[in-house]
Order: sequence, then structure tokens, then C-alpha cells
Amino acid sequence: MNRSVNISETVFSAVSNKSHMAENFPMLLQTGIPDRGLTIHSHFLTYLSSCGQKAGYSAISEYPMSINELFNGIGEIRADSVWFDKTDLSPRIAFEFERFEKGDEKKLKQKVENLAITAALGESLELAVLVYWVRSGSMPRSMDGVVAPYGSSFRRNGIVIPKAVTPLMVIKCVMKSSGDTQDLVFGEFLRDMRNERYLSGGKH
Repeated sequence: MNRSVNISETVFSAVSNKSHMAENFPMLLQTGIPDRGLTIHSHFLTYLSSCGQKAGYSAISEYPMSINELFNGIGEIRADSVWFDKTDLSPRIAFEFERFEKGDEKKLKQKVENLAITAALGESLELAVLVYWVRSGSMPRSMDGVVAPYGSSFRRNGIVIPKAVTPLMVIKCVMKSSGDTQDLVFGEFLRDMRNERYLSGGKH
């Protein structure tokens, strides 16, 4: 089994560990959290970074990537969570976490572009991860256009971003109603292997 597949399985196992969520983020499984503003976003950015720390990384939320000379003018790229190797302090895994509602394909596509740029900026990066959350029963009509930028070069602010070669993992986060209230509880994480890149089951 190659290293990228090993890392993707390790990362998915870390983030889908419900015992860790139950112990440290009980509101995600019990009472639920309000679907208001950035509440869900904030909870899961903290959760993803905590998973990285539990897995042995130094994990930072909303980490601004350093822009080198080749990409001056591209604007700030702030990954939602970055997991760093504790030995050489280099970034190894980068996450983007985003809500999906009907018609949000363009928003998800921009997140994929951000991951491609993050991969270009961080040569040590071993895995890029897109996590999109939906209410139970929702699903993008097609992810083909969403992940397309990761498999080819594109422009951002007039600057050409090269084709990403770092593996891309795609995870669907399902949230469901907590009952009589409007609050949402975590349901499950599902890997979208069909739309992954450079991993088993995905395109190359």
C-alpha cells in the first residue's frame, strides 16, 4: 500500500473517531448546535484540529499559508486546519471545511482551488482534504466541476496555479435534526472516493 493511501486512511480514521467527538465535543452528538452564522463552521474547525493533535500532529486552525515570490498577488490563502509534523515542523495535511446547499458548487470549487494553491505553496504537504457538510438528504448535483481545478492548472488574480499533485481526499459530513428543535447533530462522515484525486478509487 503506498504512503498516500496510508495517510488518507489514517486521517479518515482520526476524524471519524466518534469516541473522541463524544468525549470532547458532546454537543455535536447530544444536544446539537444551532445552524446559525459560523457556529457549525467554528465547531468543526476546532474539532478537525483536535483530531490532528490526537493523531500526533501539531494542528492549527485558520492557518495563513506563506506566499512565495512565484505567487505574489494571489491574495491570502488561509487553510481551515493544517496538521504539522512535530519533528521538522512542516505542514503535512491541509483541510477546507465548507457548507453545501443547493447551488453552492461554485463555493465548493473555490475551496478546492484553495487546496490546490495550498499544495503548491507547501511542498511538504502530503494530503489535501475537502470536507463539505450537508443536512441529511442533501447532495451536490455533480462534484465533477467542483474538483476539476485540482486536476488541471487554473488562474487566480492573473497568476497561473499549476496542476496539483498532492493527493486530494473528499469527505461528506452529514448533519441531521436533533429532534423538535432547529439544532443539528452530527450524523456521519462519508468518503467520496469517486471524486478524490491521486488516491485509490479516484481519478489521476
